[in-house]
Amino acid sequence: MPQILRRDTKNNGFVVVWKIQESANMLLERLNLSKEDIDRVESYRLESRKQEFLAARCLIKEIIGQEPIIDYLQSGKPVIKNSDYKISISHTKGFVAVAFSKQLFAGVDIEYPSERVARVFKRFVSDEEELFIPENKRVEYYTMLWCLKESMYKMYDRKSSIFNVNFICHPFTLQKQGEIEATFDFEDRRKFSFDYITTDDFYLVYHC
Repeated sequence: MPQILRRDTKNNGFVVVWKIQESANMLLERLNLSKEDIDRVESYRLESRKQEFLAARCLIKEIIGQEPIIDYLQSGKPVIKNSDYKISISHTKGFVAVAFSKQLFAGVDIEYPSERVARVFKRFVSDEEELFIPENKRVEYYTMLWCLKESMYKMYDRKSSIFNVNFICHPFTLQKQGEIEATFDFEDRRKFSFDYITTDDFYLVYHC
């Protein structure tokens, strides 16, 4: 299970991406899970879903140097109980990403670019955001905006969030890597900077 990418941020956080190569059983052998977590793994029907859950646990264990004790908020947001880190977890097609932060927020999303995201773009892209998206790069930009807004959702953890209303992406030009500015448009309107990376295998957006 090689670590293929690590990026530190100006906020003293970092994001790590691992490629999942082991079976669920092999990953399970590296962990000492609680009965509750074992039951959670066994509830997943797909082998890939089990791998994703276990790979994230293995990654977190390696980073913090001990077996992570993770609780979940009602929204599903993970919280490490035996570490000072705030975390955010994402996975796609054989990769898992975890953002670690000792600040207030952590958010990450990793996604494989595909037409699937483009088919539902109106759910998360506003009319104003459409104006800066090139016609010949729609799949790439839609994928990046989806990653961005998923990261934002994980940061603020508000169930009532409307992706194409409350999460505002400011105009940017998509490159191999860079920064995107985005605003949370709630009663406490706040702007943040997000880092992103694009590869042939995945797009990654994070704040930590």
